[in-house]
Amino acid sequence: MGTTSAPRHPAPLWRRLVWFASLWAGSVLSLGVVAGILKMWLKAG
Repeated sequence: MGTTSAPRHPAPLWRRLVWFASLWAGSVLSLGVVAGILKMWLKAG
């Protein structure tokens, strides 16, 4: 017996774009933080 919780419809395009942009910005920000920490660590060493 088919017990589907909700009809499977794709999210609107703007929501997918916002989600992708936030993921991309978060990864770029974390890479920048790691690069800054590495630069400071190498200068201190």
